[in-house]
Amino acid sequence: MDDASDTRKMAPEAARALRPGDDHYTAFVGPPAQYDFMGATQFRLLTALGLRSHHRVLDFGCGSLRAGRLLIPYLDRGGYHGVEPNRWLVEEAIEREVGRDLVRIKAPRFDDNDAFRADVFGQSFDFIVAQSIFSHTSADLVVPALRNFASVLAPGGLVCCTFVAAPASERERHKPGWTYPQCVRFTDEEVGAFFAEAGLRRLRLDWYHPRQVWYLGARDAADLPSGDDLRHLTGAVSRAPEFAASLAIGRTP
Repeated sequence: MDDASDTRKMAPEAARALRPGDDHYTAFVGPPAQYDFMGATQFRLLTALGLRSHHRVLDFGCGSLRAGRLLIPYLDRGGYHGVEPNRWLVEEAIEREVGRDLVRIKAPRFDDNDAFRADVFGQSFDFIVAQSIFSHTSADLVVPALRNFASVLAPGGLVCCTFVAAPASERERHKPGWTYPQCVRFTDEEVGAFFAEAGLRRLRLDWYHPRQVWYLGARDAADLPSGDDLRHLTGAVSRAPEFAASLAIGRTP
């Protein structure tokens, strides 16, 4: 199909053959064949961390609602908030994944600011998730974004976000600004410095991700999981050869 509008009309099953970044709601946000998995693993992580229906969630860079299509029906009315500059992704997801009736029932709220603002809804959040946002932002955007998250984090709340890992010996130079679809990598030391500068304590999590690393942030280190809790935070996926590496996480050699 030469016409971008025709690509957008493709059924999700047909769109699985597209490349990440192509002009379809399941492809623009990442590998279209993993659209279902990437939403499910975010939902699993949040519920494993204690998410309940009464909590308020900010899905920052919510895209085409990979996680949102699971979170919106789960959360109480008004509990889901999504920020996404590409408004067409949200609209496509509502039309093709969520439905207008569910939007009326659950009343999710959306904002399309591109300034990394998290205060646009005028409330605090128990969970803030930013999956594959900092994989496309240079350092000049990471700290302001994390500061914005910290400013709207409810007492005891958690920031859940991903970074593409770079070896400790391979710090990279990045052009400033937003780099999508190109990815940027940061060392664990750099990520730690970002969180510290934003006034957050951080924890590198072993929760499985096919390409990135999950980090948790909190105002108080006591709000981060520790000890035996970490044994259960692996994101293991059984009966799925594509994600077989997840089964090795947390195993004692």
